[in-house]
Amino acid sequence: MNKIKNVFKKLGDKILDIVFPINNKCIFCNEEIVDFEITPYCENCEKEAFNNENKCVKCDTQIKQGNIICDSCQKHKRSFIKCYCPLNYQDDVRKSIIRFKDDNATYLAKSYAKLIFDYINKENINFDLITFVPSHKTKVKQRGYNPAQILAKELGLLYNKPVIETLAKVSITQAQKTLTFANRQENLKNSMVVINSKAIKNKTILIVDDIITTCATIDCCCNLLKTYTKNLYACAIARNHILKNDGNKDLIKKEIVEI
Repeated sequence: MNKIKNVFKKLGDKILDIVFPINNKCIFCNEEIVDFEITPYCENCEKEAFNNENKCVKCDTQIKQGNIICDSCQKHKRSFIKCYCPLNYQDDVRKSIIRFKDDNATYLAKSYAKLIFDYINKENINFDLITFVPSHKTKVKQRGYNPAQILAKELGLLYNKPVIETLAKVSITQAQKTLTFANRQENLKNSMVVINSKAIKNKTILIVDDIITTCATIDCCCNLLKTYTKNLYACAIARNHILKNDGNKDLIKKEIVEI
């Protein structure tokens, strides 16, 4: 009987943690922390989580010390001025974002947004409104939400800026995580359309995504929006650095498959 009670207690505690998450645990590794409202992450995660190495001035991916811009940004003209990604998509950060995207841990959006907000505010940029990378309505129905939209709403509250839906996903595409940059571009072709074009006319916009790997998705969105807007900035929770200039093409291919 006691074993049955313990099973139901653990199940009840898990449900309560999902519905009413306790804000005293690291958002990455779930270790207990003291001042969650000040820093929602533990000291150990702080050492590895943040994107603090030498980075491309355009897309925020890590590059060799002394370099200014990555090979990809030199090769592909970006429609955004700069992309901001405060975290590294690896280890416990990766697990945390997967919970946010796929396990209904939407409460994490508030902490993620604050990290992005603080990171962007290190530089003096201004924008008129916030938008987000769209999901197809079928995917939204399956998941129950669009992670990028929830994140954008939290950023809208912090910046006191309107959040406007500017793009619609009109076709279901293959999951980007299994594709190379060129294949991602082809995969996204004709999959999105601009909506609310009058609302973004000559505006400076911040577009929000959850993870950025090759910039293919953000590039596609910005290429559609640039006709109507004045300037475009991009941001995401984390940057996947698989395309850093390490010269190891075999490693890059392997990591793309495993993401």
